[in-house]
Amino acid sequence: MPTINTNVAAIKARSNLDKVQRDLDTSIARLSSGKRITRAHDDAAGSAIAGRMESQIRGLTNNIRHAKDGQSLVDTQEGAMQEISGILQRMRELAVQSASGIASSTDKGYLNTEMTALVAEVNAISTNTKFNDTAVLTGTAFKFYMDIDVAGTAVSVLGVDMAMTAIIVTAVGKITIAAQAVANVQNVIGFIDAGIANVDSDRASLGALSNRFDHIIDNLTNVVANTESSKSRIEDADFAVETTQLTRNTVLQQAATSMVAQANAQKNSILALIQG
Repeated sequence: MPTINTNVAAIKARSNLDKVQRDLDTSIARLSSGKRITRAHDDAAGSAIAGRMESQIRGLTNNIRHAKDGQSLVDTQEGAMQEISGILQRMRELAVQSASGIASSTDKGYLNTEMTALVAEVNAISTNTKFNDTAVLTGTAFKFYMDIDVAGTAVSVLGVDMAMTAIIVTAVGKITIAAQAVANVQNVIGFIDAGIANVDSDRASLGALSNRFDHIIDNLTNVVANTESSKSRIEDADFAVETTQLTRNTVLQQAATSMVAQANAQKNSILALIQG
């Protein structure tokens, strides 16, 4: 039935044009942003899942930084303790040297002057070795969390004290080789040996902890990489698919526009009835 007031064909063509235009806008938004999800309505569940993964990725990325900071702290401690170990070895060498049968009391006094200076330097290293402006060889312990919500397994860094009174305990006042008999020098050497053993034990613990941080960093990096991969599959645009969709929607848009014009033009045939 020929009618003028209602152009059903034009209405359908406009409806299809609106749908195609909407799909075309979506394709353009995805290709221009690189994201499959540009608004929550593109994938409501996927948007929520990707948001949760983003929190995990950011948390783990920060923990990788924490682990590297922890390793730097441990390496700072161990490096200073390596120097202290070298000082203790020199102190032992001086003690052995003072036991020479030809060393006079004056000679032993010279040797003891260096011994005293070395003791002072050990204490200075203990006091002045800092990381991020915090003393790290005065017995302070540090703790690092490796999970995303600061509630999981904590990695504790030793609270090492490298003051001479902590390394050799109560024997510090006896570390002297000035005018000492051989028997007394033997005691001094024994005290220093105990101190070297204490320092080496703590260095071994710190070395093991530094190796642990390596594994922590590698594991967290792997988790972040795989979480990023999963998140990418949810929210990143597949350009092969989207360019195909763009081409399809562009052609359909042109066709729908043409059909709207065609549907409107069809009504012109009714004029022939009036004119006739």
